Amino acid sequence: MKLKIFILITSIFFISIDAQVLYNYPKGQDFYEGGREGFNKDIQDAAVKSGIKPCEKTEALFMRFIIYPDNQVKYVADPDTLAVANNKCIKDKVLGLMKSVKNWKPAELDGNKTAAMFCTLFTDDLLLKNGFSEEEFSNPVYIYKDKESDIMKFRENFVKCFDSNGYRANLDYSFVINFDVDTKGEAGFFYIENQSDLEKFNKMVVDCASNTKKSYWKPSYYKGVPVKQVFRMPIRFNAY
Repeated sequence: MKLKIFILITSIFFISIDAQVLYNYPKGQDFYEGGREGFNKDIQDAAVKSGIKPCEKTEALFMRFIIYPDNQVKYVADPDTLAVANNKCIKDKVLGLMKSVKNWKPAELDGNKTAAMFCTLFTDDLLLKNGFSEEEFSNPVYIYKDKESDIMKFRENFVKCFDSNGYRANLDYSFVINFDVDTKGEAGFFYIENQSDLEKFNKMVVDCASNTKKSYWKPSYYKGVPVKQVFRMPIRFNAY
């Protein structure tokens, strides 16, 4: 299967940024020695050693990185520029600390090392070992016809969108759509697992998952700061 990463540019056009970069690590593989726990420990140790101080205000920023086969790590620029600007302190600290974190594990696909992404929500609570407060974290809220709903309503509307576009499955077909809900509530950074060979169908997937005037998202929050959240939704169509 050919792997691609899609970024939504408009409701009409979307592109692949790099077919050689996996959207996430294959099942059973970790991006770091000791997994996420090992990464958290090492970046916290680096923070203590550097003597960094808390930001002047509460900041929280979801960040993506690509780990390459040679263990180089690069930050993935975030199109949510307002969130980046509002959380510049935590971003700059993380980028500085990442230079001291070394135990990366490149992804492997068919026995070959390959570039892959990982993502984390960074806060002073993480870096300074204050502990992540689940009580002060809220998930995105799906809004439909001005009323709060849930992911099941989103799934229902997603499938109805295909019906309204006249889609009829000739064969049983399943795929998984991954997408972000950013700090403005915009759905984007779409990635389709087991995508179709038909570009028109892939475009329909993105269009049907995108915000409309009647259906959109309120963002996630951590301690009052809007943060990006990732969704992964399996879809199956049965042949008529």
